[in-house]
Amino acid sequence: MIIAVFILSASAKIANTKHNLSSSGVGTIKATSETEICAFCHIPHDTRAGKPLWNRETPATDYMYKSEYMSRTNYATPNTLGMTKDEPGIISRQCLSCHDGTIAIGNIYMLRGSLLGDKVIDMMGLQSGDTLSLGDMGYLGTDLSVHHPVGVEYNPNNIKFFDVGSKSIELQQPPLRDVKLYKYFGEDYIECSSCHDPHSENRKFLRVPTKSSYAQTIQTLCTNCHDKDGWSDSPHRNAQNIYTDPEVLRKYEANNVAGLGCINCHTPHNGNGKPSLLRQVEQKTCFQGASSSISTAPCHGMGGAKDVESILMRKYSHPVKDIDGVHSNLDSLYGTGVPREPVGSHGVSWDDSKHAECMDCHNQHKATPGTHTPVGQWYPNNPTNRVSNVLKGVAGVEPIWTPRGVQPTTFTTLASSEKEYQICLKCHSYWGLGRAENGVSSHYLAKEGIYATDQAFEFNPNNRSAHPVVMPLNDMPGSYSPKSLRSDQLLPPWNMNPGNQTMYCSDCHGADNENSGDIKGPHGSNHKFMLKGVNKFWPAGPDGRVFDVRDIDNASAQIFCKNCHDLTKVQVHQFKKKNGPFLSCVNCHVAVPHGSPVSRLIGYRTFPEPYNYQGNSLGLTGFRKNPSGMIDIRDNAYEAEPEPGKDRTCNCHTTDAGFYDSYP
Repeated sequence: MIIAVFILSASAKIANTKHNLSSSGVGTIKATSETEICAFCHIPHDTRAGKPLWNRETPATDYMYKSEYMSRTNYATPNTLGMTKDEPGIISRQCLSCHDGTIAIGNIYMLRGSLLGDKVIDMMGLQSGDTLSLGDMGYLGTDLSVHHPVGVEYNPNNIKFFDVGSKSIELQQPPLRDVKLYKYFGEDYIECSSCHDPHSENRKFLRVPTKSSYAQTIQTLCTNCHDKDGWSDSPHRNAQNIYTDPEVLRKYEANNVAGLGCINCHTPHNGNGKPSLLRQVEQKTCFQGASSSISTAPCHGMGGAKDVESILMRKYSHPVKDIDGVHSNLDSLYGTGVPREPVGSHGVSWDDSKHAECMDCHNQHKATPGTHTPVGQWYPNNPTNRVSNVLKGVAGVEPIWTPRGVQPTTFTTLASSEKEYQICLKCHSYWGLGRAENGVSSHYLAKEGIYATDQAFEFNPNNRSAHPVVMPLNDMPGSYSPKSLRSDQLLPPWNMNPGNQTMYCSDCHGADNENSGDIKGPHGSNHKFMLKGVNKFWPAGPDGRVFDVRDIDNASAQIFCKNCHDLTKVQVHQFKKKNGPFLSCVNCHVAVPHGSPVSRLIGYRTFPEPYNYQGNSLGLTGFRKNPSGMIDIRDNAYEAEPEPGKDRTCNCHTTDAGFYDSYP
């Protein structure tokens, strides 16, 4: 009686679904003549491995599921799915006995009490004849890395610790509303049937009760388990932008970003972007979303609501499109010299893991609209280096600062960066670049024509000078009075309270026209080094001519520094313009103007290239600021070409060479 009740109950549910593989089935794949419904999966006696009352052979396929992210969080991942009753993964292996394409759909053990042996029930609707194959509805194949993991422990308590903060696995605590967990060895596990009830009449056999749309049903299912920090306020959760691809509405019964939710970017099966079940490889998912083409998606591709793709295609850009499949949001833990977990996985080292995916700089679940720069402006009204809303929740590093002239090689890892530069330094410092002798790494940037430099080395607060990216100039321990420029030497908004303000990396580096249409941020540019603002050239103009003192008050000269600095208020500039020699900017200043061991971004001729432009631009051998802050040109001993055996020195600020800023 119990068996009869089970069979009647199951067959009543399944009769109107595609799992009715009998000749009465509603799907295209079904038996040519066999009328039994339950026999394709179940048998009342002499069952096979698995449960309940299993009537199929168990496939022997090695279904190993690999995930760097899960391994790094010490998450238990199986070597393969279970083969015998009550092993993790055995239920999923049963499902795969049809869906992996290795066993004939009509290959069952017993029918109406008779062993079938080699006999296979004749089926129709299969492209390959007997088994599911690529192109058949429901085909999953044997590579589980492109599907939601199954046979894995459900453990919401797994946490990966950074030096500051941590990242959890972001799972809800059981019990779960609609998802079914399975107990093995006293622990909860996920199987195929955690999300799918094979007897249900719901679309795709989902356990979640049907919502207003198929997309919302999927999102409800996902959020049964996944508790993404910040998701409720994310534009990826709430934006109303419309897909113009009619297939999106047909497939998901919704066609705007908010209506699609999780399915905008993710797919539980056959994802093209590993890891994270992304629809496409990382950046293409951001460009295309759920659409069949980039042009019909309201996302970040060409024609989308915020077109980042076209900006990334400009000559100078972060290499978002160069390398795929190496990102996880734990990569930043594994900088230069840090052993990888697991062995052979990726980090942020330029030697073997150089990448700049969208998710390296943005947390797509936590980011909210808003940059630090108001609409229609290049620079902020109240400069501060706290992360903008679009950068919230992104991992980073903070250097342990060294004496000036010494490359920082030790870092504090941050689960959530507090300042923008901490995101940039994941890659643009020893953490990514490795050893950089005197600040210069071994990594050549072909488009820029220089070797990459260590920006932690340059912005080190123990330097004599630096742009105030890490801290206000008046707080820099390595500098000395006067630490800041005068307000009349700066342009708005930087002339407000100089010395007590900070700035962002993205105040100098960004898109060509951020105040009139381009998406803000250093995604890409047609100008070298992604320099932004009205003036976009340094240290040479568009004609290749190196800027000199005659350009400082030339309205047509596009010296990048003139975006923020009033160079005419520096007396020595005007004196040299009037009396000569007509020194180039990089005769005195470093060509990479982030920071210098010498005051006022001055460089000595012993500095290496690219600080010493083309290896021979710098001419000074000594410099020190005048304590009064004024420039004394009465004892000017700078010589364009020094006499033989005589050093080229600058006595513009002091005549006492014993107090020159040293070059460590």
